[in-house]
Formats: sequence, C-alpha cells, structure tokens
Amino acid sequence: MINFFNRLLIAGLALVFVGCATHSPSSPTPPPVTTAPPPLITKPETPPVVQPQPGAVPKPAPAVLNPAAISLAKQARNQYLARDYQGAIATAERGLRIERRAADLYLILAQSYVQLGLPQKAEMFVQQGLRFAAQGSDVASGLLRVREQISN
Repeated sequence: MINFFNRLLIAGLALVFVGCATHSPSSPTPPPVTTAPPPLITKPETPPVVQPQPGAVPKPAPAVLNPAAISLAKQARNQYLARDYQGAIATAERGLRIERRAADLYLILAQSYVQLGLPQKAEMFVQQGLRFAAQGSDVASGLLRVREQISN
C-alpha cells in the first residue's frame, strides 16, 4: 500500500512539474515600469524691455479718404476762396459727416470761423484737425498758422 501511495505521490508531483513547465500566462507580461524624473518647473522668461528710440517709430500712413469727402473739401475750399464763408462751413460740415478724419475740412472750418470773427469756434476746429493731420503736412502747418492768428 505504501508502494501505491509512493507511486501516486510521484505521479502527482510529475504532473505538477509538467503542468507548471508548459503553463503559459493568459495575458502578456506588461513591460517593465520606468519612471522618468518629474519635469523641472521654471519661471517663464520675460522679454527684455526695449526703450523706443526717438524717430524709430514710423509715422502712421495717411488715411485714405472717401472720394465724396475729397470732392466736398475741394468745393468748400473754392467757396472759402470766393469769400463764401457760410457756404464753406456748410460744405465742410457735410464732408465731415462722410469722413471724420479729413483734416483739410477742419482747416477750412477753422479758417472760415476766423474770417467770421469767431475765434473760439476756430480754435475748436484747429484742435480737432491737428488730431488727424499728419505731422509736418501742409494741413498741419495751416492749422498751426490759424492757431497763431487767433492768439495774436
């Protein structure tokens, strides 16, 4: 009987060893886990502050005006030259309703109000015209001459 149990024990152990040797896992082995070092946290770089150099900033391009405003400016200039100051004012104001940036219309208004003896209104249009006139332009020079004429 002991012989029977010995054989049974040996057969059982043999099956266990054979079973373990031929057993393949049901799922593939996961790749080994590698941990990367955490990223370094750095402060974002601030761009260097560059001070603008005088004259380095380009002048804005002159505004392209509406053709109707240009036509009204010519008409108002002709009325001014004909000493029709009220007509020049009315025409220039029509032009400004079309194009608020037309500095030459402000010049015509300022000059017309000077001729009508209304220097305060003329100064108001000089200030507005200088906002839109290109520095050094004929219109800007004309507006500054009107200002000088008012202050004298």
